[in-house]
Amino acid sequence: MAAGQGPAALAGLAHSAGRGRRRAGRLAGALTATRDTASGPPPRPATETPYSRLPPYYAVTVSGNVDSYTSGGTQYADQVLGRTVQIRVTATGGLAATVRPPGPYNDFTVMSGTADGRTFVLGAERYWGFRGAQSPLTGALDQTAPLRFVVVHVTADGGVRQSGLSLPFAVRPGQQPSIALSPDGARLAVAYGGGGQTAIVRVITLATGQVREWRWPRTRWTPLIQGQGSWTASGRILAIQQWYITRDAAGKPSTGDAPADTALVRLVDTAVPASTAAPGQLLALRAPAGLSAPWGAFITPDSGELIATTGTDARSTASGVQQTGEFAVYSARSGALIRTMGRWTWTKGRPFRSPAAAVAWSDPSGSRLLVLQPRDNVNRLGALTGGRVVLRGGDLLPWRPEAYASLQAALFGVAAVPSHMTW
Repeated sequence: MAAGQGPAALAGLAHSAGRGRRRAGRLAGALTATRDTASGPPPRPATETPYSRLPPYYAVTVSGNVDSYTSGGTQYADQVLGRTVQIRVTATGGLAATVRPPGPYNDFTVMSGTADGRTFVLGAERYWGFRGAQSPLTGALDQTAPLRFVVVHVTADGGVRQSGLSLPFAVRPGQQPSIALSPDGARLAVAYGGGGQTAIVRVITLATGQVREWRWPRTRWTPLIQGQGSWTASGRILAIQQWYITRDAAGKPSTGDAPADTALVRLVDTAVPASTAAPGQLLALRAPAGLSAPWGAFITPDSGELIATTGTDARSTASGVQQTGEFAVYSARSGALIRTMGRWTWTKGRPFRSPAAAVAWSDPSGSRLLVLQPRDNVNRLGALTGGRVVLRGGDLLPWRPEAYASLQAALFGVAAVPSHMTW
């Protein structure tokens, strides 16, 4: 994995070259959408306590076509990864609702949810439909169309309400936007820009439309916020990763401002007046010896630690092509490496999959984490507690096989940019 690039491609999601956006691409012939799943856990021992810990609902994107046509006797289709979003019940895997982008928009590309798992903000972009078999616009992303946002809320009786959300500013796909809803749902953080232009983070109070803004002029990096793991439980501190993304046809990411084994994360106190003078505290997270730059920094709800994933590049061994990695824990006050945990080894096999270790959720104390850990050529869902990943997860994970498998499938790809699953 190249330093400063992040494991977006390792999550099994396609990226459009030069843009860094998720897109499934143009396909010829029959189309099938597949998800990587693992078998459910073994029967639940009678002594285990009931599942009750995770948020009750989650949102996950579902791929689909934005157009389909025949040319020269061959059928073609342009497919995106966020054609719809499903709201599912964590405990059972059951479908609560299917949400479609407001027309003519047709791809949900950013998403975030509240800590209670009942409110979601989804952002949609527009791809052109069929405009003639020879048209270069067919299936192309409309870079001039600002993102459109919707709010989805699950009521106490399990009903689902959807409404539009109008922001007091426009954000376009080429600005590489990412979003994070505060734990209580009162504020939405939107990050975009950079790549040689001004990088901007705005926090909007949804009830009033009030905006607080932080700017970094002419930066090479793009500000990245990743939904879960971006806010502390108080809704005060926001973690922003400096992301050096490929933006042009040359296919090379911007040069970083830190050593190749180091990631830069900025912690912004959103209660302090916004300023253009070095806003927030900049932390340099250095990888453990011999491993790549940490990625996907997840701030624990108590604001004490940042947890990131790191690993080695693929290398040939006597048993095959292998990668190793682990979760690295850093002080959210100094950026110093505190410890590592959840070490894994991945042997490349068939069918080919990529390791996609990621932190997906934390309890309020930060002591129990839900993670994906590469194991047995599958990115397995488990609970990380006491430095070990427990795949059965005790009382943290749902125990019905269909619910466990549904959550496993939804979380696969959570390390992608942007993620395709959120609570």
